[in-house]
Amino acid sequence: MLKRLLTFWRPRPERPKEGATYRLCRLRHATLHPGATLWTPGVGGGNLGGGAANALDEAGLGGEVVVGFQSGAREPVHTFGVLARIEERVPFPESWNPEGLGASHRYRLTGLARVEIDPGSQTHKRVPTALAKPALPRAEDTAPPPPELVELLLALSRLDNAWPEHWLEAFSTLPGAPLGQWATTLGWRLSREERLMLFDQPNRIAEVLLSTLDALHLGLAPERRREAVRAQTLTRRTSYMPERTMEVIGDEDGWAFFHPADVHGAAAEQEPRAEAIETHFQRGNAIAVRSVPGRRCRVRLTAGDLGEDEARRRGPEASFRLLVRHGRLFLGGATLLRAGAYQERLEFAEPRQWLDIPNGVYRAIVTAIEPPSHSDEPTVDLGAAESSAHTLGDDTPLSEYVVQLRGESTLEDIAVPDALPEL
Repeated sequence: MLKRLLTFWRPRPERPKEGATYRLCRLRHATLHPGATLWTPGVGGGNLGGGAANALDEAGLGGEVVVGFQSGAREPVHTFGVLARIEERVPFPESWNPEGLGASHRYRLTGLARVEIDPGSQTHKRVPTALAKPALPRAEDTAPPPPELVELLLALSRLDNAWPEHWLEAFSTLPGAPLGQWATTLGWRLSREERLMLFDQPNRIAEVLLSTLDALHLGLAPERRREAVRAQTLTRRTSYMPERTMEVIGDEDGWAFFHPADVHGAAAEQEPRAEAIETHFQRGNAIAVRSVPGRRCRVRLTAGDLGEDEARRRGPEASFRLLVRHGRLFLGGATLLRAGAYQERLEFAEPRQWLDIPNGVYRAIVTAIEPPSHSDEPTVDLGAAESSAHTLGDDTPLSEYVVQLRGESTLEDIAVPDALPEL
């Protein structure tokens, strides 16, 4: 026991100026900037990779390790990391399940300096090591946050929301902390690519976190949601025909293109719920297609023809009347066409789901695109995927559609289906 205590209180080693071999702490799903403090593992602190806990325990309290950022168990450690000092080592709270976290204790680390890690020097022993040399410091790590970032964080703290403990800690500690601490503490809100990008380019910390927190505030503040909805629905004027590919998750009724002002007026509120969707596409208010609930649907809208590959995989199709009155349409779940369903839905504040289209009368031809065969895409393993969908990049089934817009003189010239088509 005495030996273990002495191990955790060993003197702090002097750092060689030209690089040396250090114990390597592989850190996943988080980054640690110089000047910042991180509790790991845990919410916001990422998980420890193979051998990391052994490296931390052997270095002991006050000891130093090189923290290398790792995306996954089989992924290489990022070229640049940080030299860190071990400040505390405490047991997990009793309510925690440490399974999969890579350790039996939590550690508080303080980033000291940026280092460059030699990828060929890494060992995979019980206590992993790596050769690291000093990297150029970045002044942005220790720069104060801009006032607008602090104001946005404080605005979030004032919202009526059941904030978990890690958010409450961020509200109290970040306003006076340097930018490196902001990127470290809020890194869990970012993607893997964004976290590493901010470590390599700390000059973008304020920009990316402003965008991230602003999107969160938009989703939680009712007054901002209402204003965003209003701004998106305002009539536009455009003469350019669209050429866009968008994605939507189909709901129990599928997906639809529409403008809320056309489907949620006084007359729409009087429509029986069971008839609302069919009534809207028969009147030219919407394009609507039934799909499997929860299915990811990729929709390409064009004024041109099917592409060569699309023509080869052409499936069922249906024609719709479409009267564009406001220069804009929204892509969303078809259930939103029902009376009252549009209200208070955050998705309508999402700019990427809106499309500018010149006002006019259109014949909209919706074509389902069949999944590629093994001969078309030999590198894609479709496995047991359903015949009506395939997967790209993840386990979510994907259905593809093309919507072709053709100008017409009157709506009456366009025949439409009697019921919601399932393509």
